[in-house]
Amino acid sequence: MLSPADDRMDALSGAILRMLRRLDSVEQRLSHIESALGMARIPEAPPVPEPAPPPASPPPVSEPAPIPEESETPRELETRLGLTWINRVGVLTLVFGVGFFFKYAVDNQWIGETGRVVLGVLAGFATLGLAEYMWRLGHKIYAQGITAAGSAILYLSFYAAFGFYALVGQGPAFLLMALTTAMAGALALRYNAIAVSVLCLLGGYLTPILLSTGEDRPWVFFGWVLLLDVGALAVARARKWRVLEILAFAGTLILYLTWFTDRFTTEKQVVATVYALAFYALFALVDSQPLFIASEALASLAILAIWQPPAVTFLCLSLALALAGLTISGRRGWSSASVVAFGAFWICCAFWQADLWQPSRLLQIVLAFTAGFLLFLGWAAWRILVQRAPARQQDLLIVALNGAIYFGLCYHLLEPGYHAYLGLFAAALAGVHLVLGLRIWNAQPAEARDARPVLLCIGVALGFLTLAAPIQFSGYRITMAWALEAAALTWIGVRTGARRLVWAALLVFFLALARLYSIDAWIYTDAASYHTFWNVRFLTFLTTAISLWLGARFIGAGAEGLAPYIAGHFVMLWALALEVVGWAARSTPAANVFNVQSVSVSALMAAYGVFLVGMGVFTRLGINRILGLGLLALVVAKLYLNDVWQLGRLYRIVAFGFLGLLLLVTSFLYSRYRTTIEDWWKNEKDRS
Repeated sequence: MLSPADDRMDALSGAILRMLRRLDSVEQRLSHIESALGMARIPEAPPVPEPAPPPASPPPVSEPAPIPEESETPRELETRLGLTWINRVGVLTLVFGVGFFFKYAVDNQWIGETGRVVLGVLAGFATLGLAEYMWRLGHKIYAQGITAAGSAILYLSFYAAFGFYALVGQGPAFLLMALTTAMAGALALRYNAIAVSVLCLLGGYLTPILLSTGEDRPWVFFGWVLLLDVGALAVARARKWRVLEILAFAGTLILYLTWFTDRFTTEKQVVATVYALAFYALFALVDSQPLFIASEALASLAILAIWQPPAVTFLCLSLALALAGLTISGRRGWSSASVVAFGAFWICCAFWQADLWQPSRLLQIVLAFTAGFLLFLGWAAWRILVQRAPARQQDLLIVALNGAIYFGLCYHLLEPGYHAYLGLFAAALAGVHLVLGLRIWNAQPAEARDARPVLLCIGVALGFLTLAAPIQFSGYRITMAWALEAAALTWIGVRTGARRLVWAALLVFFLALARLYSIDAWIYTDAASYHTFWNVRFLTFLTTAISLWLGARFIGAGAEGLAPYIAGHFVMLWALALEVVGWAARSTPAANVFNVQSVSVSALMAAYGVFLVGMGVFTRLGINRILGLGLLALVVAKLYLNDVWQLGRLYRIVAFGFLGLLLLVTSFLYSRYRTTIEDWWKNEKDRS
């Protein structure tokens, strides 16, 4: 027989043993959680030895051995299924059961129409009372489901009173369902039940649809939706129930689209606009960037659909929405939202303008587009210059696309009647971007300059200048404008250290060369008033060659500077050859034109080669001497491989004699300055 002291000792030992096992189970679960999260495991404490049972006392027969603890995860899953999900399914089943009961009572004429509604209302309030009682007993989750069931029964009863039995009119039914919605919302807050709030919101959105008589009352309809949205967003903010924000947005969107598709006419533009802006303003207060972005885009599309051309009201409202979008995105730091505001404005403007056949208010439209252009350009400038914020990718994207879209839309409007000024218009836009780039450059400290926005502004200006030339000018003026522009951009790129701008200038030089080859080389060849070396074609080639040489001088030594320098000599020789060929064609009998042209070209190339060699000797530039020798080699190859077989005897003598004389002159230059030239190369090698 065990003494009371032994019983207490055994009970204490068993309790300690169970506590240690529970602690070991907790540590194991914590280890699993740490492994799943990838956390470093904390070193385990040394195991605590289990206390040994008293040697003289056997275990008590009346106390069963402790049962090991089960895993908590199956318990949580079982609780969630048994308490939450089964509760929700049970509520839904009960609501369907009540509905089937109403239908069965109607079919069998058990209860009168008024009795059915009264019975449903009493059942709804009784269910809500039961929910309150269960909540007070501590069954909070269970009470939430019962509350949802009671609210649904009340909705169904009041709708049946109006829709099925016509016991009440539309106004009283609307009031009863509105009160039910308000009561359900209050109960959702009291019980902290998101399921009840979702049901309340769904019932509220269904109320105007269920009570509709076919008469359109948009002010009342959207007023009710707006009131629901305000309540839903207030509850969502108070309880942090983000799903209510999404549900309110989706419900508002569906109801607005449904009404707009079925009921909208031009006489309802005001009400459609007022509530579209009201819904936009309301959801702009939500601290959710995706919802705000969706609101910005959908509000812009709504204004586009409401105010079709020629109403300029669309432009004013779109500008207001764009300004609001930029302001809100700036205050909350939502960079993507500013891009959406930018895209929504210009895309809607493009679709709106596409429907303009004969714009009667051209000045107002252009001014509105100009305001949009300045708004977005000023937004980027304000962030960088005033706020001193670093340039974001979104800001650079806006600067890059803003001017191009604006110019494209205005070009479409102005081209029929104002084509003569569109080149100047493009040049003005280039000037605006150049000024902005210079202002950003000067505003930044020299030790921490961000060249990206500056280069972008210069690049945009480059694009507009390149467009301005073919738009404003014609013929040879385009090539000269491109060549001078490329030289200027080369100087700017070198002064600012922007190597990408230098590459852009080289691209413009390439465009100028392509135009020389494809168009300018064939201008004025047959003109009766053509004057050798005194014509616009030669002036175009000369301007291009000088521009290339200036670009090479600005760039300096290196492969980037070598290419435009060689291209300048190529263009100059090309221009001289065209003049010589044209002179021979106009002043030589037809039988001798080929001989004169071939000899003239050979003599010109040889003379230019000797000139380059001489200039290389006197300027100490090895590239000139190499170019001159290479050109002389080409002339020799041409003379021996082609001219000796093609030319007549007299012309052959002249060609060989003149070339031989020039070659001797070149040889004398190298003989005279041989030591000096070798010293130049030696010095160049030592410096390298």
